[in-house]
Amino acid sequence: MMRYNLNLLAILKRSRELYPKKEIVSKEEDGEIFRYNYSEFYKRVCRLANALENLEIGKGDKVGTLCWNSHRHLELYFAPACMGAVYHTVNLRLSPEQIAYVINHAEDKTLFLDSDQIAVVEEIYEKLKTVENFVIVGKEKDYETTFPSISYEKLISGEKSSYDWSDVDEWSPAGMAYTSGTTGLPKGVVYTHRGLVLHTLAISLPDGMNMSEKRVVMNVVPMFHVNSWGIPFAATMVGAKQVFPGQHPTPKDYVELIQSEKVDFIACVPTVWYMIYQFLKENEGYDIGSLKESYTGGSPPPVSLLKAFKEEFGVNIIHTYGLTETTPVLTVNRPKSYMELEGDEYYNHERRQGLPLPLLEFRVAEIGEEGIGELLVRGPWVAAEYYKDELKTKEKFIDGWFRTEDIVERDEEGYIKIVDRAKDL
Repeated sequence: MMRYNLNLLAILKRSRELYPKKEIVSKEEDGEIFRYNYSEFYKRVCRLANALENLEIGKGDKVGTLCWNSHRHLELYFAPACMGAVYHTVNLRLSPEQIAYVINHAEDKTLFLDSDQIAVVEEIYEKLKTVENFVIVGKEKDYETTFPSISYEKLISGEKSSYDWSDVDEWSPAGMAYTSGTTGLPKGVVYTHRGLVLHTLAISLPDGMNMSEKRVVMNVVPMFHVNSWGIPFAATMVGAKQVFPGQHPTPKDYVELIQSEKVDFIACVPTVWYMIYQFLKENEGYDIGSLKESYTGGSPPPVSLLKAFKEEFGVNIIHTYGLTETTPVLTVNRPKSYMELEGDEYYNHERRQGLPLPLLEFRVAEIGEEGIGELLVRGPWVAAEYYKDELKTKEKFIDGWFRTEDIVERDEEGYIKIVDRAKDL
């Protein structure tokens, strides 16, 4: 077999070569709708790569993003990684102190921030030790800041719309993110090109998240949160139409975009699903009929939520599970073809985390009651260590397995159900 690198550059080039006319839709900071296609997307990624090169971003350098979901953030998912650098999505919901910590710990050399994040960076500017350039992400050519900065559009204007890409080794880092920091300081996780590509292929499978060119994908999961569950990469690979809701999206924004763009794929946590449901019940007349199958994760969806969307709106919400350390998706819950489930039995089954995606190995380390124990995982998109944190690495990565610290039971069909957290026992 050929020795062929699995890298994000192959996904980027595929979208341009096979789906140049497919549309990308993005809501701007002022509410205006911006539209372009994968051909124009590719050219802007090239312009961004040239601009980053002019900022002396090189192989292995970290490029931080403090941004919401937009077409510019999608460009930032690809340009740094495809030129051999590393994108670092900074969780803008962290405290200012934690944001400063992760930027310094990752050693971000350039920081891209949405216009609404200027005040946050002004607060922590003096604490940022490694950032040499600040770029304000938005449609305007100029923004007022108390720190030296340039706008995104001014940065890439005048740059060439082609770039001399070099083949990137599949084991080299492409991106990184940090855990939420709910227990101690956030921990860094580095994602390789190989891991991201294999994760993209796995979640695109019919028994994964069923991604295809026909899809109209609205990216609801924050792009600053663990690769937006890998959905932007998968949608780009298959040439699906993508929709980005922009800064501070509301349930009204989501519903209006579903209706106007005929969105048929979204993924979000149960809390956001609840907000969408409440908005629909309080505001009649909206049509979300294009939405048939969508996804949730983060916590088990209540039966009432699953039932309400399926029976009132015809939307089948599928449960997924994963962690920052696992890129993130580990499982998807779809009943097998021969499983005859009806009523509450069906909905209670749907609350389980699901079956492992292909190529992953699961092991349940029993700790008491038979069949119940901590879930250990390994596979091609599971991290091997924490970034610059030997102590935490020794705690969580043992003999080639990652400790999820989730206590699970596994039924006779292989479905995983989380019943507790290891630290709660």
